[in-house]
Formats: sequence, C-alpha cells, structure tokens
Amino acid sequence: MIAQLNSHPENTTITQDTLEQTQTDPLHHQIEIVDTPADRFCTEIVANALQLASTGQRVLIVQLLKGGIRQGHDRVVNLAQNLDWIRCNLIRNISIADLNDLELHNFEQLWKHVRNLARIPQGESATSSEYTLLILDDLSLAIDLNLISIEAALNFLTKLPKDLKLILTGTNPHPAILELAG
Repeated sequence: MIAQLNSHPENTTITQDTLEQTQTDPLHHQIEIVDTPADRFCTEIVANALQLASTGQRVLIVQLLKGGIRQGHDRVVNLAQNLDWIRCNLIRNISIADLNDLELHNFEQLWKHVRNLARIPQGESATSSEYTLLILDDLSLAIDLNLISIEAALNFLTKLPKDLKLILTGTNPHPAILELAG
C-alpha cells in the first residue's frame, strides 16, 4: 500500500497519471491522507475530483459526519456527470458522540452504504469498484467518536478494490491508519 500524508491541501493533485500508476501498482491501490483544518473541506480536492470526473471516471465524495436537508445514503447528489456526493441523513453535523438512536442508525446506514459502493463485503476483499476515486472525509474523527471501530476502518482500508484510489481527509489522522498507510 502506498500512502501520502499531505497537510497542505494546495499541494494535493489527482491526476490521470497517478490513477494509472495506482491501477498497475502490485500493491493494488493508493491511499492518500490529507490533514485538513477542522470543519473545512479542501476545495482543491473537490476541484481535482471534478476534473477527474470530466474525463469520464466515476468519483464519490462521502462526508461521514456532515448532515444536510434531504441527504443520506439513499439520496446521492450528483454534483456533475460522474461526480457523486453523499452526506449523512442528519439535520446537523456530528462533532461529539451524542447521537440519538435515529441519528446513529442513519450514520450506520451511510457507513454500510460506503462499504457496499466500494464493493467490500464483510470479511472479503473486493475485486473492482464502480468508482475510480473515493474521497472519504472524517474517517479518523468517526473512529475517535466511536462511531466506527478502528478494526472496521482498517478492514475497510485493507480490502479496497485494486482499481479504487482513496483520499482520506479530515483532521488528525488516526495513528493506526497512518501506520497502515506508512
């Protein structure tokens, strides 16, 4: 597994060459970790994702801890052709682990949906994904809030399809993820 920790979003680029290299890499895929400021989603990552989508490749942006009106795993927003965006079905953003039962259920449904979209069945490795790039925001914070176990996150990261590039964004990447990616 190849990883990159980037704490300067202005230096982050997603290019066709990077994706082609990732797809032929014997280690199967690349994980890029971008440490972004709290409550800020890196616009350059979105711009690069849009550029990649314009080449016909499918891109998915998932903001695990952000809510929104008419959002949720079953309401994928198509930002542009080949660029999908999903947020949790909540009326607020999650910043502390104080979810009620319905909010927790909605979060769990989103996490399950992300695993399904990446084609990662429980305990198995996936062979391909309908997406070329998955941008996953706030995975480490979801782990810190005990919404996703570190074991589930590591299972997800180690069983990604070989044709899927992953960018993890958010603050303070979890040490176990950095160790795995390193």
